[in-house]
Amino acid sequence: MDWNTATLLALAAFGLLGLLVKLLTGLLHQLPELFRALHEAKRAMREDADGDHAD
Repeated sequence: MDWNTATLLALAAFGLLGLLVKLLTGLLHQLPELFRALHEAKRAMREDADGDHAD
């Protein structure tokens, strides 16, 4: 393996690592909103099952 191949391989590996870190941080920032939406959906389904809807 020559230096050019090793350099390109290192750049590709760090680029992939940077992309994965960016995706993971984006997911972690969205988790509270996702949990809030799931909680509201479960509450709405529970109220609908209890007959507390406004029909």
